[in-house]
Amino acid sequence: MKDIIKISKTLKLLYVEDDEESRVSTLEMLKNFFDDISVAVDGQEALEIFKENEFDLIISDINMPRLTGIEMLEEIRSFDTEIPVLIFSAYNEVRYFIETIKLGVDGYILKPLEFSQFILVLKKTSEKIKLKKEIAKRQKSLEEDVYERTKELYEKLHYDDLTGVLSRYSFFQDIQKIDTPIVFIIDIDKFKIINEVYTTTVGSQVLKEFARFLLEYVAGTTSKVYRLSSDEFTVLDRVNEEDIKNSKERINAFFKKLKNFRVELKNDSIVIDVTLGCAMLQDNVLDSANIALDFAKKSNLEYAIYTKEIDSREDQKNALIWRKEVKSAIDSDKVIPFYSPVVNSSSKVIHYETVIYIEDFCKEPHLPLDFLDFISKTKSYDKLLQIITFKAFKVLGSSDKILSFSFRDIDINNGIFLDKIELFFKNSKNLGKRAIFEIAKSSGKENYTRITKFIKRFRQYGIKIIINDFGTTLCDYQYILEIQPEYLKIDGFLVENIEKDIKSYSLVKAIVQFSHELDIKVIAQSVYNKKTFSMLRNIDVDEYQGDYFSKPLKSL
Repeated sequence: MKDIIKISKTLKLLYVEDDEESRVSTLEMLKNFFDDISVAVDGQEALEIFKENEFDLIISDINMPRLTGIEMLEEIRSFDTEIPVLIFSAYNEVRYFIETIKLGVDGYILKPLEFSQFILVLKKTSEKIKLKKEIAKRQKSLEEDVYERTKELYEKLHYDDLTGVLSRYSFFQDIQKIDTPIVFIIDIDKFKIINEVYTTTVGSQVLKEFARFLLEYVAGTTSKVYRLSSDEFTVLDRVNEEDIKNSKERINAFFKKLKNFRVELKNDSIVIDVTLGCAMLQDNVLDSANIALDFAKKSNLEYAIYTKEIDSREDQKNALIWRKEVKSAIDSDKVIPFYSPVVNSSSKVIHYETVIYIEDFCKEPHLPLDFLDFISKTKSYDKLLQIITFKAFKVLGSSDKILSFSFRDIDINNGIFLDKIELFFKNSKNLGKRAIFEIAKSSGKENYTRITKFIKRFRQYGIKIIINDFGTTLCDYQYILEIQPEYLKIDGFLVENIEKDIKSYSLVKAIVQFSHELDIKVIAQSVYNKKTFSMLRNIDVDEYQGDYFSKPLKSL
């Protein structure tokens, strides 16, 4: 009984009875169970009360004026299909049972009222109401929890946890909505050093304050700020005519404002440098902005705006093609040396330069310049280099020809490769006297030192030295004085231009005079016609190379 009362005391009851005597007596009994009771004397009044209030339970008679209990219940069910209903019914009202069952009545209380039967029905109904309320409460709690979790996940997905700016995910969502986007990628230079010197806690503070700086900078505009990665932020906006005309001015204004940015610590302050890449109107504007950013970093610039001239994606595509072809050629033994003749002024062959040919792929022998840069950082490069070199060494040993071999900085730094070469010449009688090593001109004192050691190491076997691609920088002359080669090979660009460019002609002439005074022979490469050959011969160039004399040969 106590449990029933405890539950029913929490419920709001609508009690409907037209008979006053029954209503009064029953109401007194109901007050023992319910604290909140609304009373109606007929079905119509009950319906009006119901429309204005919310109830947990209805207890109603059936036979009533104006609206019967069944008619009232039909109206109520049009509003609320779930509210529990108990019906007072006399034994002679069995004919109404089927109709009330159809209307979803929860129980029947017989007249005259029997207390035990009333308690039984009330217990069943109140427990059902309690269970329903608990389910509703749990459902609401679950919905609130789901809402909070969804909100939390949304925040984590769309906003950066550390800085509070928009996230990488948001960037890719938002950029899809802009037909003509402009993107600024801003990278904090050497941010790793800040973490290492000041700790990651200070590094996080720098990121937070820089994010705040960016938000303040774009305040009042349509630009949005995103954090793309650890130390990289992006500003996204829609391009307008002003952006296209004044993008440089806009970026310069940003850097001017940045000069005042610093992060104050307890006993120190941090000033940062950033690099910026900008792109607009491209198909993949983020990739283009990244290309501009990389270009700015490599060029030691504060910023760069994307142009096709700085886009290296075509080179990267070619690199992938060459890597695949070179690997396949190595695996199928289709890498072979060809030999480009070098002649004297009488067109007599003096020696041959070893060049690379890949069967089934190259239409003609390829000089290393064509593709070695693409694969020099791959595992295939070392294999390719050794195949060409030692196949040509075999020809050197089986013929009386003089052969030259090209070496790049990366080759001169390859100790294992050089050890194999030296072992070959140690075990070969006087073959070094018919070998020439061509060295690509380099820069930097450290490289000069390595090259000097390289030359000293192999000159002991009688090998002569050519300095390749000479004449494009002023430091070349000092370089020659230190290296003291037997030959200089003039840069092909200068040779190709001597017919139409007096400056190129004068420079080539000066190189020849300078070289001869040092007892160094001069080779002109890229000689493609008779007129160029004649002009070079008139200024006493010693040797010549190019298609005018012969294309590279497969065999000697």
